Amino acid sequence: MRICCMIASLRLGGAERQLAGLACMLKQAGHDAELLTYRDGDFYTPQLDKAGVNHVFIRQKAGEMGLVRDIADHLETTGCDMLISFLAGTNIKACLVKRRLPGLKLIVSERNTNINCMLHDRLRFALYRKYAWKVVCNSYAQTEFIRRHAPSLAGKLYTVPNFTDLELFHIKGARARAEGEPFRVVTTARLAPRKNAPGLIRAAAQCPGIRFDWYGADENDAYSTRCHKMIAELKLQDRFFIHPASASPEKIYGSADAFCLPSFYEGMPNSLAEAMACGLPAACSNVSDNGRYVIEGRNGFLFDPADSRQIAAAITKLSQMDATELEDAGIHSRALAEAAFNKQGFISRYLEIIGGPQGGTKREA
Repeated sequence: MRICCMIASLRLGGAERQLAGLACMLKQAGHDAELLTYRDGDFYTPQLDKAGVNHVFIRQKAGEMGLVRDIADHLETTGCDMLISFLAGTNIKACLVKRRLPGLKLIVSERNTNINCMLHDRLRFALYRKYAWKVVCNSYAQTEFIRRHAPSLAGKLYTVPNFTDLELFHIKGARARAEGEPFRVVTTARLAPRKNAPGLIRAAAQCPGIRFDWYGADENDAYSTRCHKMIAELKLQDRFFIHPASASPEKIYGSADAFCLPSFYEGMPNSLAEAMACGLPAACSNVSDNGRYVIEGRNGFLFDPADSRQIAAAITKLSQMDATELEDAGIHSRALAEAAFNKQGFISRYLEIIGGPQGGTKREA
């Protein structure tokens, strides 16, 4: 089958990594797969080249409808059978492409979890109802959200959690800290409002002696400036550090004692899956599917992201574990990651979905 995977760009990011990985796996499974983008960004192109997956870039020449027409023309010319799109904006374009190509099978994938159902969400779900063959969510929370707010889509809904490279991200055991060395907490996430860096900074002020490192900053934007100002105001310059995103996050996890993700909302966070695969205990906000993977008292703790005292309490509990307890929590994290985020389970679910209603994945209850 000729399958096109579409996303806006191949910049460094979680959804981009997942779709690039899916295209490579589809190619390995025997499908004629390509990946199409229309915005600048080629971070994952080497991965595609290695797998023999063609990266098609269609530059926008006019308005949005002109871009939709150019994408549809390309898919028609190449004889594409199926289009798989990631992220809301691209999904809308994919629906408009499907309108021009009625014979095309369209799978749209939701990569975030909604908190409220806004007008633009209802409009997007209406497009899915008319044009999408299947709707895949990477979190059970978003699947339930769509079922609740767009019940007519229930028969099209599937859930496929993200995959993680379990060979690249592997357990190293609890880090041996030198005498006097602080407990180190890492966060790997884009420095953006929904990720709630200010909440973690306020919590850090309540966690004396603990070091925090956040990787994912754009040092030139106003939000980053605000975070740096808050760090200075709370006199945390020697304990809270903000870094640019890293192309080698596995090294970051290997030098940490615990992982924290204080987001207000999430889809299925790649960073949590990677940290767990590396055997880190985690303190995470109790949103989306985090509670499926962070089991209270077993491999970490959950908190209300709006309450810095709860964030601080969860991190403090981790820091008070002895070496054996930290190692046990890390082993539980790794076991959960192996069960939930393995590549074979990911591609098997997609291949079952692609196989159609008769041979497809069981729909969510």
